[in-house]
Amino acid sequence: MRISPFAASYVRKRTTEHMVDACIIWTPGEIVVDPDTGQAQRAQGTIKYQGPCRFWEVNAGPQIVVGEEQITTAEAYLSLPYNSIVPESDDVVQITASVDEDLVGRMVNVLSVVRGGGLRASRRFRVQVVESTKASW
Repeated sequence: MRISPFAASYVRKRTTEHMVDACIIWTPGEIVVDPDTGQAQRAQGTIKYQGPCRFWEVNAGPQIVVGEEQITTAEAYLSLPYNSIVPESDDVVQITASVDEDLVGRMVNVLSVVRGGGLRASRRFRVQVVESTKASW
């Protein structure tokens, strides 16, 4: 089925309007070892994107049994405007603004790009939480 240019443009614009978060995406720098101290430090990365996004979770993850307790995990996704860059696996995303104050400062790694459909209203990526100020994440 073919999608008209008007329909694609309309849906992409409406999708971007619903992106209530803001984020920065960067590629991590290389690990550099200080010869004097022997400590490893990551060099500053390259910023790829800064702007609107949408961070969201769905309860579609696998159930894991730890000891005698069953834990249901959630899948986390990040959506970017259709005309934005396409992050690569292992790029780092930091949520800089959100209507949900608990998300601000959260950092996630890009795991994979979710592709599909002819309309492609936004770019969608599966992400994994790597750092957060909340102990419960």
